[in-house]
Parts: sequence; C-alpha cells; structure tokens
Amino acid sequence: MQGFIVRRLFTAMVAALAATMVVFGISRLAGDPLLLYAKPGGYGKSPEQTAALKNKLGLDRPLVVQYVIWLRNLGRGDFGRSLLDDRQVAQVLRERTSATLKLALGAWVFATVVGVPLGVLSAVKRATVPDYLGRGFALFGQALPAFWIGMMAILVFAVKLHLLPSATLPSDAPLLNQIKYLILPAIAAGWGPAAGLTRLTRSAMLETLDSEFIKFARCKGVSSWKVVWKHAFRNALIPPLTMSALMLAGFLNGVVVVEVVFAWPGIGRLALDAVWNNDFPLLTGTVLGFAGLILIVTFLADVAYAYIDPRIRYR
Repeated sequence: MQGFIVRRLFTAMVAALAATMVVFGISRLAGDPLLLYAKPGGYGKSPEQTAALKNKLGLDRPLVVQYVIWLRNLGRGDFGRSLLDDRQVAQVLRERTSATLKLALGAWVFATVVGVPLGVLSAVKRATVPDYLGRGFALFGQALPAFWIGMMAILVFAVKLHLLPSATLPSDAPLLNQIKYLILPAIAAGWGPAAGLTRLTRSAMLETLDSEFIKFARCKGVSSWKVVWKHAFRNALIPPLTMSALMLAGFLNGVVVVEVVFAWPGIGRLALDAVWNNDFPLLTGTVLGFAGLILIVTFLADVAYAYIDPRIRYR
C-alpha cells in the first residue's frame, strides 16, 4: 500500500511540475511580457525605463532562469501582483477561497446525497415507479442548464415565496446565518452533477447486481440489505467515486455560471474578471490553483480506490 501511495504521489508531483511549465510557457507565448505586465500608460517608455522594468520583472535573463525564479517565487506563495488593483495575487485568492469552499462543499454534498441513493434505489427497483422517477430526474437534470435552474430557484423561492435570499454571501454574517444564502446556489450547482451521478450509480449497480457472486450470495440466504449495500454497492463504488472526485474538483475550481447568477464572490468569477481585464498574473494564479486542486483531489481518489479494491494497488 505504501508503494502504491508513493508512486501516485510521485506522479502527482510530475504533473504539477508539468502544469507550471505549461502555464509559464503560455505566459511567454502570449506576446511581449512587457505589454502584459506594464501598467496602462506605459507605452512610449524611454530605453532606461524599459531596461529598469525588464530588470524588475527578471525579463533580462535567459528563459530557463526566468522559469526557475518564477518557480521559486511560487514555492514561497508569491504569484505576483494583480494588474487591476496592484495587490498580491495570493491575497486576492485567499479572500475568495472561503466562499468557493462553502459553495463547493454544499453543491458536492447535495449531489452526492441525492445522486448516489437515488441511483442505488433505481437499480434495485428496476422497471418500477422509483426507477422511472430516478431515470426521469437523471434525464431532466442533465438537460436543464444550471443558469436556468438558478433563475427559476430565485423566482420561486426568493421572489414568490420569500423563503430564501436571492444572491451574494455576506462575509460578516455568522456561519449559521450564511447557510440560507448557500442553499439555492448549492442546489443550482449540484443539480446537474447529481443527475449524472444518479445515472452512473444506477449503471454500475445494475452491472454488479447481475454478477455471479451476487446471485451466489442470494442463494446462500444473505439478506437483501447486505446484498445491496455490503456486496453490490462496494463493488460498484469505483465509477461513482471517480465522478464524485472530479465533481468536487470542478466545484472547487468555481462554477462560473452559478456564481454569476447568484453574484457569488468565488474564484470562478475572479478568473472570469481576470480574463476580461487581461490581468495575466491573476489568471495565472487561478489556473495554477485549479490545477493544484485537481491533482490533490485525484490523488486522494486514487488512495481511496486502493482501500475499496485492494487489487488496484498492484496495477
């Protein structure tokens, strides 16, 4: 088991290094770095001013040296300064991380709590009313776009019924009071993934329930509860776990559409603003943050695979 974890950790480190190379390479291929980093009004600088700016940004050194310096700064948590408001990118990301974590965890919990049990129920009760309801939810859940679900949720629960707030997240409110602001965005963000998780769980459970060892367990007189949850569900858990891990990584990266609809102060909107404002240091920081989150979540999913199915660690 330790060897499996070491191999996966080494692979994650290599992937992280490759991600930094790609991001750094794009930053240099996008055009003259001086045009990306210089503040507005910087055109027409004197040669002395241009040389000073190159020296400050390290652009007067070879490309490999620039990458090493940039990588060293990343190790210190220094992503550079935002061009729009001249603030440290790391500080801006920290300010948005809390809201993104709350939305990501809320949407992930909703999608998992709804999708997995509904998929299991649909597979166990195949060709019955619960199965048709589960398949209908999976169909319409994946067909309806997130922005439409968000707007309908605001119209019904905020405008018509006045039960929940419609938008944003007050940072100064107590944590328990923030939950009511989280309900609608979490449901809107998790609705589609919950539908996909329902379909995937149902398919995996149907394949497992038709296996010979399940038939043998039933012949031995094992109770239906143990057959479903102890034998079938554990063997069918790998595909839903994979989707759940990638789903969590996607939520952590920021659900841009949902954040825009609900005016949520998350990382997704921050990345979108960085694109519109051509704020390349801020965009670079968000992209590296996204890549790091995906690597961490996939690494934890690989470790979970080995605990669920011991045969995986030998592959």
